[in-house]
Amino acid sequence: MRITNLNIWHGGSKKRNPLIIDYLLSTKSDLMVLTEFINKENGKEIIQALELEGYQTQVSNLDGGYGSLFASNMNFITVNSDDRWLEVYLSELDLHVLGVYVPHQPGKIKNDFWSKIREYSLKNQDKNVLITGDFNSCTREDSSNQSEYNPGDLKKIEASGYIDLWKEGHRDEDGRFTWYYHDGTGFRLDYFLASPGLYSKLNGFKVSHDAGVRDKGISDHSAILLDLI
Repeated sequence: MRITNLNIWHGGSKKRNPLIIDYLLSTKSDLMVLTEFINKENGKEIIQALELEGYQTQVSNLDGGYGSLFASNMNFITVNSDDRWLEVYLSELDLHVLGVYVPHQPGKIKNDFWSKIREYSLKNQDKNVLITGDFNSCTREDSSNQSEYNPGDLKKIEASGYIDLWKEGHRDEDGRFTWYYHDGTGFRLDYFLASPGLYSKLNGFKVSHDAGVRDKGISDHSAILLDLI
């Protein structure tokens, strides 16, 4: 099974949409989680293209605000859809997937959103849960200039038993950063976090950062891909 997580950069654009759609279909993903998605003209074009290929879709923010889009070739039930927050359940796999697009601006709104993630993670740690998306957060080890954003929240999630799947398998690998500031400072902002319940059942997995998406101007983020073996 392949799961792809990609921030599509300002909801896509008329120029980039064909590239975004071609890339997404080329990954042959079973489940896609797109962040910075906007349910307007460009977003609806992406939805239409994916649905024509047989994907079931769900948007978090129907009002046109920034949020997430899920697209799956397996049936799912939408458990909770809220601002920048989308949880689905795939009964075939007994898997809950939470997609988040965490606000980027430091302050109360971002802190409250993180509190919601932490509360959810603790409540559901015994279930098969995968939390993914653009967290707009990192610890010092995941920024090239040693800066950090909401590092305590990430550390609390890990302390509760959730596994950062990329870090688990690629701690010393180059190419860790998924987004770069205009001055060249790199950050790892996009994650796959597995609950203790899910991690204990994984026979094997591989997480890849596809920087080609960013290098080609398809997005300003690398795609991250999770293959469950």
